Amino acid sequence: MRKVIHISKPFTLSLALIIGMLSILNINAAENDFKKRINIAIEDSLAHLESSVELIQDPKQFPTYANKDLTWQLHAAHKWTAGFYPGSLWQGYQLSGDPRFERWAKKWTESLADQINDEGSHDLGFKFMTTYGNAITLSNDIDVKAYKQVMLSAAETLAKRYQENIQLISSDWDDKYYEDSVPVVIDIMMNLELLLWAAENGGKKQWAEIAKHHALKTYQDFIREDGSSYHIVRYNKTTGKIINKGTLQGDGDETTWSRGHAWMVYGMVVMYRYTKQPIYLEYAKTLADYFIKRLPKDGIAMWDLDSKILQRDTSASAIFVSALIEMTRYIDNQKQQEHYVKQYTLILNSLISAPYFIEDTSKAPIINKSVHYYTKPSAIDVPAIFTDYYFLESLNRYQQTKHKIKVKF
Repeated sequence: MRKVIHISKPFTLSLALIIGMLSILNINAAENDFKKRINIAIEDSLAHLESSVELIQDPKQFPTYANKDLTWQLHAAHKWTAGFYPGSLWQGYQLSGDPRFERWAKKWTESLADQINDEGSHDLGFKFMTTYGNAITLSNDIDVKAYKQVMLSAAETLAKRYQENIQLISSDWDDKYYEDSVPVVIDIMMNLELLLWAAENGGKKQWAEIAKHHALKTYQDFIREDGSSYHIVRYNKTTGKIINKGTLQGDGDETTWSRGHAWMVYGMVVMYRYTKQPIYLEYAKTLADYFIKRLPKDGIAMWDLDSKILQRDTSASAIFVSALIEMTRYIDNQKQQEHYVKQYTLILNSLISAPYFIEDTSKAPIINKSVHYYTKPSAIDVPAIFTDYYFLESLNRYQQTKHKIKVKF
């Protein structure tokens, strides 16, 4: 006859308490391990940047994308990506406090000064917020007045691209010709901060209004009902009416190019930071939720959120995670906070891990497996300088955040 053992209620409670305590210990151990790995990633990232300075040497040469052997392709300052390398050096200075990074960052930053009059580019925000903007925020060893004047001049040039009849800043490129077309790409959302900053620092107040008009109109015309996005919208330059909508770098006109969607999330968070108007935060959350729903388990987005071609793109997740960390600061609802903290911790955990993080610190790039154009084999699974920039920015933002909610991996 089997002997029945009766567990008393106090013992049951104790067992539950023990299980709970073990669970907490496991979570604490995972969290401590994650923090250690973040610190190692910071140290290794700084080592990558040191290697990059030694390898590039010339402050008039700027990385864009890397080759398969992890060497940077270098170009002059006219490329839209030119600001991200000096910007990465500024991020390195913020992470380390090492004056060498400040010195290097200043050299490459000041090499961009002649770009302030480039009326053919819609990407002046990329070039000047990452460089002169970071310098003004971080450095005590610059001519602040002169740096501000560079920023104001760049903003004035960018503002000239604003098209009154469509209430948008026009793009400087398109891969298809349409008669009387004014193309606008989602990427321009990332350049609005230059106008917002300038309007608060001695520039025309009208520039902030241009940024607001562009952001609201972009959401209206680029975002589908389910929160997904188009990459490009073309307008008739006379009537302002939409000619068509589609993509330049995604899989199809009705899919969602992930990097462009990440630009949009980030841009809306910036709009909220400057204006504190709730509509921008709501837009950012809607866009972020669409992005999150389509992430694979490791948090590294596919190059197109809606494509059947499963090709990861670290650049999209690096941009997105930086935006998500900032966005979470503005959310008061604890449940929502916890949801977004878990998401950005998951993404960061993957970015600091193989195969995405490059372990060999003698190489200049930090993060591998970005996608520039999926249609170009040489532009798949390679580092991109903007991936490194937003990854470094996300490390800085993570270090500064107060949302240290315990996460179990």
